[in-house]
Parts: sequence; structure tokens; C-alpha cells
Amino acid sequence: MQKRFRENKYLNESGSKTGSWYINRVDYFQFHAYPKANKHKLMSLAVGVSSFFLALKLLSFSLILSTLLLYISYLALLTFILLKNKICRYKGYFLYPRRIITYFRGVEVSVDLNDFDTIATLNKK
Repeated sequence: MQKRFRENKYLNESGSKTGSWYINRVDYFQFHAYPKANKHKLMSLAVGVSSFFLALKLLSFSLILSTLLLYISYLALLTFILLKNKICRYKGYFLYPRRIITYFRGVEVSVDLNDFDTIATLNKK
């Protein structure tokens, strides 16, 4: 699996007594790379970094404009992180457009949620 959300304490399927490895399977989903993913990754990084530095430069001039640029930077850099890791939360993120999460759900990797440990974890919730 990828990166940190399934490491260390979530290492194996049957090793944890509470089945907490599968809580992440229920809360997060993985998605496939789509055809323009690399282009979107580079664009989001460029837009995020440039809007961040532009917001810092315009901070003394206009607080409203720099706040808007910081929000654009937040959106672009979070999109870059999601495209890099290919892991996303079902519930979405703070002030992140639902439409982008819905698009990522369209290219979601299918996971079997009907195995024993997952059902045991869901029943404990």
C-alpha cells in the first residue's frame, strides 16, 4: 500500500485486536491516476507556490487580496498532495471543493469491505 496511512500500527490485517487497520480503509480511499494527472500535478504546484509568494508580497498592500491568494495556494497545494499520494478522505477536507473529491471518487480503486476484520471494525464503531 502507499505511504503513511497504512504503516506501523496498521501493518497487517489480523495483527490488531480491534481491527483499526480497517478504519482507514473505511475513512480513506485510493484513486487511480487519470490521463492528465501529471499535468494537473505540475500546474497545481506552480499555481500554489506562485500564489503563496504573491500573497506574501501583496500582504502589506491588500489584506483581502492576499487572503484570496492564500486560499488559492491552499487549494492548489492540497490538490498537489492528493495527486502525489493518490489517497483521499471520503469526508473531504477543510474548505476544499466537494466537486474535486467527487471527481477523485470516480477513479477510485475498488476495495473489498466484506472481509471478517473490516466487518468486525465496523460493528465496533
